[in-house]
Amino acid sequence: MDKKKLYILLKIACIVLLPIIFYSFASYRSKNRKIKEIQINYTNLVSNSHSFLEEKYITEQNIHNLLFVGISPEEELVNQLSIYDLEQKLDAHPMVQNSEIFTTIDGILKIKIKQRTPIARILKGHKFSYMDSEGKEMPLSEAYSARVPIVRGVSESVWNETFEVIKYIYDDNFLSKNIIEIVADKGVFHLKMRSANFDVVLGNSEELKTKFNNLKAFYKKADKDNFLEKYNQVNLQYSNQVVCTK
Repeated sequence: MDKKKLYILLKIACIVLLPIIFYSFASYRSKNRKIKEIQINYTNLVSNSHSFLEEKYITEQNIHNLLFVGISPEEELVNQLSIYDLEQKLDAHPMVQNSEIFTTIDGILKIKIKQRTPIARILKGHKFSYMDSEGKEMPLSEAYSARVPIVRGVSESVWNETFEVIKYIYDDNFLSKNIIEIVADKGVFHLKMRSANFDVVLGNSEELKTKFNNLKAFYKKADKDNFLEKYNQVNLQYSNQVVCTK
């Protein structure tokens, strides 16, 4: 066999064999790759009109203990991890809305977590819980206490109406800063404000935009003229007007 043919055969062999060798090597490394690092990213720590800085209702340590109880993740091989099982565990936690878990090529386990968002603290009897941003009941967290209005008198019959009122307040910058308590009294809602002693009678959950616009206009006017303390009740139930009682 002349040198030219031998060169061609060697060249073909290299073209065919080298990818196989590289693939086998990469496959071996992948199978024996261990978790190098765990990175946890909270996707909704700060909400639109609020100033909470680190509202972690489930901490990094909570997540670590939940997913890797009794084992050291750094000793685990990447290909032995069941990403699906890890996500199922995390999604089942009462503080978690949803999660996404994946590994990078260099062995980093990335966890993206979206927490549930409490918008009110509900008092039933002597027991507290939260109502979240989807209108569902949510247990309190041992890691963080949300600064949200207290709601009393809620029953199942007015739960949805209560959620409409709370959600409107939560989404409004002025209302979320100034309303600290809500009382549901047989479908009639009463509000307590942070810097005023009067009782705000909201009525039912209809025409919330009109009622709250009236309340904001009255409050700003009364605050400017220094007569907030002159009233003990501000009634918003009547059509497009504010009825004040001294």
